[in-house]
Amino acid sequence: MKGLFSQRRFYDLVAPAYALGQRLLPMWRRYAEQVLPWLPPTGTVLEIGPGPGMLLEKLAGRHPLAVGLDLSPAMLRQAQQRLRQRHRPTHLARGEATRLPFAAESFDGIAATFTLSAIPDGAAAVGEMARVLRPAGVLALVDAAYPDDSNRLGTALAKLWELGGDSMHDAAALMLQAGLDVVLHRAFGVGHGIHLVVGRKRGPGVH
Repeated sequence: MKGLFSQRRFYDLVAPAYALGQRLLPMWRRYAEQVLPWLPPTGTVLEIGPGPGMLLEKLAGRHPLAVGLDLSPAMLRQAQQRLRQRHRPTHLARGEATRLPFAAESFDGIAATFTLSAIPDGAAAVGEMARVLRPAGVLALVDAAYPDDSNRLGTALAKLWELGGDSMHDAAALMLQAGLDVVLHRAFGVGHGIHLVVGRKRGPGVH
């Protein structure tokens, strides 16, 4: 519980700088937007860890209902302000990724960008994402990870990420463990240290 409080407090404190950094680093936004083509074009979507709401704004413009869940009240306030200014209807909730406050099979798509690495228990988080997905629903993740080819630059960047307190998870393995089929796993960015991983939930009639 102490860890969660510390994490929430950290993101509350950095929220203003975090939003400014996203505005000043268009590359970061382009990385996050890699999830967009893989999410279903219709239905209800959830973004876990929307931060100041830049990606959530795009999701709200494409889907009849877009939901954002974040641990940090300060991040949620920034997202709410941004979405209201742009007249984007959405629903925001505060909660933990490892205990999502949603019923099973609530969403057609889930996006999480640079969020999983901030969660120590990656297996619990991906398991919860799989639980709230409908059959054939899609989970699209973008995050830092160790490069598949173990190149020096990508490996060094992943280690720096870990020194900052984050965890480098094998998102593809966690999706398979949670009952999702991995339909895409692509490394890109500096040192191939950013991974896009897309999973689809199995279920009756889903092949």
